[in-house]
Amino acid sequence: MQMKTPSIVDKKRLIALSLASVLLLPQAAPAQTETGRQYLVPAGSVPLDGVEGRLDHLAVDVQSQRLFVSGLENHTIEVIDLVKRRLIHEITGVSEPQGLIFIPEKNRLLACSRGDGTCRSFDAGTFEEGPWIDLGRNADNVRFDSGAKIIFVGSGGEPGNGLFSVIDLASLLPVAQGGSPAEPHSPADLLLDRPRQADPKLEIQLPAHPESFQLDLANRRIYVNVPDERRIAVLDVTPTNLTVAANWQVTVAEKNFPMTLDASSGRLYIACRKPACLASYDMQTGKLLSQTPCVGDADDMFFDAKLKRIYIIGGEGFVDVFQVPGTGEELTRLARVPTAPRARTGLFIPDLQTVVVARPHTTNGPAAVLLFRAGS
Repeated sequence: MQMKTPSIVDKKRLIALSLASVLLLPQAAPAQTETGRQYLVPAGSVPLDGVEGRLDHLAVDVQSQRLFVSGLENHTIEVIDLVKRRLIHEITGVSEPQGLIFIPEKNRLLACSRGDGTCRSFDAGTFEEGPWIDLGRNADNVRFDSGAKIIFVGSGGEPGNGLFSVIDLASLLPVAQGGSPAEPHSPADLLLDRPRQADPKLEIQLPAHPESFQLDLANRRIYVNVPDERRIAVLDVTPTNLTVAANWQVTVAEKNFPMTLDASSGRLYIACRKPACLASYDMQTGKLLSQTPCVGDADDMFFDAKLKRIYIIGGEGFVDVFQVPGTGEELTRLARVPTAPRARTGLFIPDLQTVVVARPHTTNGPAAVLLFRAGS
């Protein structure tokens, strides 16, 4: 049968239908401004084959350029070579890992777990487990004060009181590395086929589970998001004491999960989820300075001291890039960079000027980490 050649009218109809179908498709927000500047430049991705479920927080070993990713629902920690862009190791048997921190001078990785409430230490060369600490339940965010050699961990809550703990690094190191782990707590501990348990140095209860927190080391203060109470707890820390100095009520929105700060200008920033907004506060007084809409379902945010920018990673499927002016009072969104739905955790690596986003396995594709270079 001879095919009929489309007429000019038919061709115009086909073009019109094609344009209409494109216009009806959901359009991703542009990754750059109208001027054409790209503030986050896509720099590839690394697949996480076989990793299922939610991904949580990340850490990095800058010297060897290894990235560590918490596979919370996979009960694993993924180790990625950022130079070769491939997965090189998987630590298994970690009960719902959340917060991670890498200790460069000891080549050790600390992992906090939601499932069993522990903070566990691993040799980052052999991945052999070292001393660990039991924090009750839901051990989450973790930070390291390299000067004082102490670890800070938020845990507990959901429901019930939260817990904020201070731990000497030495108690999470094996004796061969100059560590001083605790003696066995009971005769039964001697029968456990695992390294010795550590003890916290200081603890303080909070009214609910602590989420992101940031250290102001110069003033020996810690700012802690407590979203279930819609507050920011301000803690004073000394070598022998940990106290609540103030509680700032968050009135602009609910669910204040991520936090970052610009200590040089005395500004603290939080992102809330309900409604989605970015808010800035004076670090000394707790005064609200500004608020502006931002990406939804935010779980991680970071301050880029070099470029004076804030990166907010949201499960809505974007990274928002904000410019921080000299005064810190007015914030301007520079770009909204597409990532993937449910990709709400990540890491900013200042030494590499790289933003990493953890993308879980969804209908949009398998699990992977997405890499972006911070453009000037």
